Formats: sequence, structure tokens, C-alpha cells
Amino acid sequence: MLLTEAAYLRQQPALGARFGWLDTADGVAGAFLQAPRHAPVLSPMPDAALESLVDIVAPPFDVDSRMLPSVRRIWGAGRESRITLYRLETLRTPASPPGSPRRANEDDRDRLVEWYHQMMAASPGDPSDLDYVVDDPLSYGGITLWEVDGTPVAMAGRSRLVAGMVRLGAVYPDDARGRAAFAAACQKAQQEALHVLVFAPTPDNATYLDLGFVPVLDRVLFGAASHH
Repeated sequence: MLLTEAAYLRQQPALGARFGWLDTADGVAGAFLQAPRHAPVLSPMPDAALESLVDIVAPPFDVDSRMLPSVRRIWGAGRESRITLYRLETLRTPASPPGSPRRANEDDRDRLVEWYHQMMAASPGDPSDLDYVVDDPLSYGGITLWEVDGTPVAMAGRSRLVAGMVRLGAVYPDDARGRAAFAAACQKAQQEALHVLVFAPTPDNATYLDLGFVPVLDRVLFGAASHH
């Protein structure tokens, strides 16, 4: 999560994101980043590094679930909302609805902006901005469309390639057409990445399992009612 978020934020220096890391004799022991209007995201780190954040980072923040015992000890009880990271092993492409995939371009922006606003209306607590979901992915070919008779009917986004990894992102709509766009985006990502990843709600999401994803770890938004 930190790598894909940092790759985006590097392209947006004017946003004023926060970055932090702890150097030790053995190298970097831990790191965090925080995009504007978002909760901080913490890497796995030893307790000493976590304790050093008490005066720098306050809940809500996003952590690896394996850090929860230490987080609870340092910050006390808090609301916890889980999300699972899945990694693609062998892609099992589902039976597709009519249509075919293609890469989105600038001519598709108006339609993508409309879909973005519909996604945000359905998830009013989601702080993802238009640039993150639409404009930045458009700049590197990161949005796959599902098209029927020349008309786009669904989209699936993905991150930049970072450290051999691509993370799948926004999918719209949540139906067979959206799943077809997502499967096509997975297929494209596999051509360039060693690891194709996606976050999905916990418990196991049958849609991703059916496609060939396996759960890797849980992330937890600690100290807030919902995960974004």
C-alpha cells in the first residue's frame, strides 16, 4: 500500500503529503505516509518505531493487522475496520458479457468523470479524489474500459507498476460488465507485473477468489468506523 500510494503522491507534490521513516543502524525500521484528507498509512515496524510515532500520528490510521496488539497497547482500544489484500495466482477469466476491453484515453474523460461522481455518491465517506481515480491513471494507461458496440459501459483502474507490483483499483459498475473490465485489467497487469494485487472487504470476497486471487494479509483502519 505504501509503495503504490507514494508512487501517486510523487506525481502530486503540491498536495502536501506527509512522509516519515525511522533510520537505524540496520536500515529503515519503519515508515508512514499520509495523503491530504486521508488517514496515515503505516508500514510494519518494531514496537520501538511504533512508539516513536505517538506524538506524530494519531488515530485513525491504517496498519498491518499483525501490529494490532502493539497498537492497542500504545493507543488503547479503538474501532477497527478490516480489509484484505489479495494476490493473483492463476487468472481464471469468467464468462464475459457481450463486449470487449480497450484502454481508456483522454476522449473518455467526461464519461469517467461521470462514473467517478456516481461512485462517490454511493460511498460518501470515500475521500478518493478525481485525480487519483481518473486523471492520474489516464496519464499512464491505467484504466481499462469494457465496451459494447463502441460505447464504454464499465471501467477498472490500476496503479502504476512499482517494485514489480500492480494494484487494481476502482471498478464501476458493480455488475458483470464491471467484472469483465476488472478481469481484462488483471490480464493486462499480468503482462508487466510480478504481483497483481487488490484490496477487498473482509471476509473473503468470492468474486476475487473465483478469479484466482488468494488472501495475503489484512490491513486495519484503527480508530474509525469504516475503511476507505
